[in-house]
Amino acid sequence: MDRAGLHKLLNLEIGAGSPGFIIYCEKQSARLNYTAKFIFENVLKVNVNITNTPSEFESSKLFKINYSSKSIAGTFQIKPNTLLFETGVTENKPKATLKNELIYFFENEGLSHFNYDIFSSVFYFISRYEEWQAFEPDMHGRFEAKESILFKNKMHLKPVVDIWILEFKDELEKFFKEITFPKNKFKVISTIDVDNLYAYKEKGFLRTAGAICKDLLKFDLTNLKHRRTVLSKKAEDPFDIYSSVSEFCLDKKIPLIYFFLFRNGTKYDRTVDPNSNAFVEVFKRIKQHSAFIGLHPSYNSSVEKGLLIYEQNMLVQKANEKITLSRQHYLRFNIRTTPAQLMQNGFVADFSMGFASAPGFRAGTSFPFYYFNFNTNKQDDFLMVPFCAMDGAYFVYDKLSPETMLNSLLSLAKEVKNVNGLFVSVFHERTFSNHLYPGYDRIYKNLHQTVNEL
Repeated sequence: MDRAGLHKLLNLEIGAGSPGFIIYCEKQSARLNYTAKFIFENVLKVNVNITNTPSEFESSKLFKINYSSKSIAGTFQIKPNTLLFETGVTENKPKATLKNELIYFFENEGLSHFNYDIFSSVFYFISRYEEWQAFEPDMHGRFEAKESILFKNKMHLKPVVDIWILEFKDELEKFFKEITFPKNKFKVISTIDVDNLYAYKEKGFLRTAGAICKDLLKFDLTNLKHRRTVLSKKAEDPFDIYSSVSEFCLDKKIPLIYFFLFRNGTKYDRTVDPNSNAFVEVFKRIKQHSAFIGLHPSYNSSVEKGLLIYEQNMLVQKANEKITLSRQHYLRFNIRTTPAQLMQNGFVADFSMGFASAPGFRAGTSFPFYYFNFNTNKQDDFLMVPFCAMDGAYFVYDKLSPETMLNSLLSLAKEVKNVNGLFVSVFHERTFSNHLYPGYDRIYKNLHQTVNEL
């Protein structure tokens, strides 16, 4: 998928004739540029310019926002914190204020049309500043929910960044009576991580024999029966969901992306041999239903030199198309290094921005945002697409019932709908197997059918 196609998929286009804003600040700031473009272009779908030249600001016909401490008549003022004019990363954590069932940061003192610095607040979360700060990683080296400032304040289940921006929009509408903002549209994208192409098929003699012995040793006669039935071609493989799910999403007009793991033979990578033509057959089927293909880089792809490009090239060969989208296996995403590795290999977007162990908005937003590189103090042309819940968080980590899981997912989807954001669902091929996860197999279609009608 090229960048133009990605922008269309993610609703990142700005319509012709959209209104424009100009922001005045006393000195140039790459951080302010980055944040303002996210707020105004990605979320509000309007144009924005930034200047530190008073004469340019005064003569402009655009709607004027004054991001400085001095008063300028006829402008909407926001008093700045120092964060957007700093360089590097400090270990200072912003103080949280809970008000009206929401959380706020960088409160303002003195005259201003907004009682907190929304630009600094948004920047702290979408730049993933807190992941550049020191934190305690989990056993897989990940930034997990318990380290999040939103999780600690029990605000992780709301897209707080998006809510702030809508509050900001309301205040701008009150101040600039003649402005009309474009209408944003709620959108759903389905994503499926394929950790194991098939449960029983295409595993080879030795691997199949070993699995049968394991079933016998564990006295798992149910699994043994399922395995024999599939291998004798009397039943479909329980992980073979590619035609049914692709057809469902095509019928419901829900964009669908599969992220395929393309490595096997390690403790954490257990799919079918990537050399197998079984992948070619599956790719053919999903392409017939207009689904997209991305890479699920293996567990050690970020630490073993050359592994990422090897897996990407293998997938390109089997899929017969350019591969530019990724989601990291086990969500092993390091904010300091992973984006650079992906960009070096031609990826344009990653879909790992969420938690493995709990639902919640890791970056506080449902909207895609660009990567801010603190090493260079600038925005890179690489998109991070957030999700707010992964299937495994419910039945692997918390052992919750199917009904509880479905209700939680629907609640999160409604939160995203309230801000007209992007709801990205994350499932795995194994979740569709009623034998392995009784009751969870029906959640996918129930969720998407309901969310599609919101």
